[in-house]
Amino acid sequence: MLKYNLKLFSYNEIFLQLVDLDQKNKLPSKILLAGKEDTGKTTFSLHMINYLLSKNESTKYDIKNNQINSKSVAYNLINNLTHPNFYFISKSKDKKNIDVEQIRKMISFLNKSSLDNNRKIILIDGAENLNPSSSNALLKSLEDSDEKNCFILSYNSNKNLLDTIKSRCLIYKLNFNYSYNKNIINSYFNQDLYSELNEDFKSTFIAPGFLIKHIIFSQDNNLELNSLNVKLMIQNIIDNKFYKKNDFIINDFQTYIEIFFTKMYSKTKDYKYYDNFLKIVEENNLINNFNLDLDSFFVKFENKYLNI
Repeated sequence: MLKYNLKLFSYNEIFLQLVDLDQKNKLPSKILLAGKEDTGKTTFSLHMINYLLSKNESTKYDIKNNQINSKSVAYNLINNLTHPNFYFISKSKDKKNIDVEQIRKMISFLNKSSLDNNRKIILIDGAENLNPSSSNALLKSLEDSDEKNCFILSYNSNKNLLDTIKSRCLIYKLNFNYSYNKNIINSYFNQDLYSELNEDFKSTFIAPGFLIKHIIFSQDNNLELNSLNVKLMIQNIIDNKFYKKNDFIINDFQTYIEIFFTKMYSKTKDYKYYDNFLKIVEENNLINNFNLDLDSFFVKFENKYLNI
C-alpha cells in the first residue's frame, strides 16, 4: 500500500503548470520528474495521478488547495494498487534494480483495454534503478506507446539515467523548498513531531523523506527523538550493527555521515571535516561496490572519525 501526504507542499507552480496543460489537452505523455533524493518526487507524482484519475468524481482533487480528497474512489484504488488504469513500478526491497520482468508486466498491462477508454498512467518511481535490460525495454515502450498512455518517471538527479530515456521525456526539475520540512513531517504523522527532533536534524539541507524514515526508525527502536543527536544516532547504529540488518540504515547511513561532518565544520570552520567526509564517502562506496567487510569499515569509522 502506498503512503504519502494528502497535502502537496512545495512544487505548487509546476503542479499547476501540468494541470493547465491537461485542461488544454496538451499534457505531455512522457514526463520525467528530476530532483534530489527524498524531496517528494514520488508524492508529487502521486498527486498528479490522483488529479488525473479523479477528475470525473464528485470527490475529485482539490486544485485550489493542492490536496487529495481522502474519500475519492481513485485515491483508495491508487493506494491499494488496484486502479485498472494505473500501474506502479519501483525497485523491490530484495533487489538491486528494477528488472526487465517488471517492464514486461507493464507492457502486458498497456496491451489490455483501459477502463472507460480513459488514459492509462504508468509511474516508474526511481527510474535511476533501471538496469541495462529494463532500460532498453522501457525505451522501446516509450517509443512505441500510444500517446493516450501517460508515463511519469521520477528520477534522482544525482544518479545516472540513459540519455535516450531522457530524450523521450519532457523533463521537469523539482527544486525543493526546505522551509516546508516542518509542514511535511507534521502532516505525514498527523502530529507535531518536527519540534521533537534534535536540532542536528533541523538543518536546511536534510530532505523530508530522510527525516520521515529517521523518525520511524527512532520510534521502532524506542529512541528519544529530542535527545538523539547525530553522534548518538551513529553510535547506536554501530553498537547494534543496524548497518547489516536495517534497510533504511543500509541505504541512508551516508546521510548521517554528511550531517555529522557538516555539524563539525559549522562549529570549527575547519576544512579537515569536509575532507574527512569525502574520504568516508569514498570508503563507503568501495564497501558497496566490492562487498568489503562492513564491520572493519564501521570500527574504523568509530575510532577515526566519531571521536574526533
